[in-house]
Amino acid sequence: MKRTLLIVLVALVLGAVAWWLAMHDRGTTLSGPLTDFAVADTAAVDRIFIAEPDGRTVDLRRGAGGGWTVNGRLDANPIQVNLLLKTFLRVEVRAPVPKSAEANVLRVMAGTAKRVEIYTGGDRPDRIWFVGHSTKDHFGTYMLLEKPGTGRSTVPYVMGMSGFTGYLTPRFHVDLDVWRSSILLQERDLAALREVRVERPGTPGAGFRVALDEGGTPTLLDEAGAVLPMDSAAVRDMLLPLRGLNFEYVERQLTAAERDSVMRSTPLHRLTLVRRNGDERTIPFWAKGAYAGQRDAMGILLKEEDVDRVYATVDDTVLVAVQRLGSDRLLVPREALLRQAP
Repeated sequence: MKRTLLIVLVALVLGAVAWWLAMHDRGTTLSGPLTDFAVADTAAVDRIFIAEPDGRTVDLRRGAGGGWTVNGRLDANPIQVNLLLKTFLRVEVRAPVPKSAEANVLRVMAGTAKRVEIYTGGDRPDRIWFVGHSTKDHFGTYMLLEKPGTGRSTVPYVMGMSGFTGYLTPRFHVDLDVWRSSILLQERDLAALREVRVERPGTPGAGFRVALDEGGTPTLLDEAGAVLPMDSAAVRDMLLPLRGLNFEYVERQLTAAERDSVMRSTPLHRLTLVRRNGDERTIPFWAKGAYAGQRDAMGILLKEEDVDRVYATVDDTVLVAVQRLGSDRLLVPREALLRQAP
């Protein structure tokens, strides 16, 4: 009798569980807490940690002023960071992975997926994305979601982003040269500068100085300090690139010996900024040789010199390429700044 009663009770419990599951089944495998990849409030994101399967990592953190840093020591490129934040906001589940393909997708992801930790305050990530490879049509990305305190999804999903066609994997990389800020010059307040000097080491005496008063009004001087008659519009135009000049890329194609040879050679120009508080910053610019097979913007093969770029340094040690379209406007010949006689 007791055995029969126990069987009846177990059947009732199982029946109740089955009824509850049936009532809460929304008829789709996309429902549930481990499919909410998107971050509704990206302004709350204060850290993004990306890890490659080979152990390489990058750590992006939001500072008190809203700017981001890379690995705690370099300013981050805001364009790259904003691209990730936009992805966090607009990512969406496109489809579940078919059951017949799950095992293969998980096997590939186990060896290739990138781990992306998204923090919104505190030491524990709010979400962890495992970003895998693309679908065969390259319109989707296989991803898994983990939420600390909740668990990790046991199945992958095909993810996409509203307003974007393609796959998302390349956005999550650990290339420090891409993540770091590409700003070479950014002087928002020219009145904070006392003087701007442009020297031409190969031609002593051919440089010039621009003195700035507290209101930012310029005076053109030669290297010895003698006042020169200036074209005010030309001088102001020459100063404009100081507000924002970026380098194009960090030079990684040269050998260490070639790089040292460039940095030991005589610069074409030497730019020095002197602040009112006495701080100085000097940036040398060198001619850039052409790579083998390099062509200019018109498709013409370059034989010796890259006519579109020059070299400069960031933090005194990092050799970067700067487009001459911006640098030439700043490093103009002195004659171009003089007032022409009527």
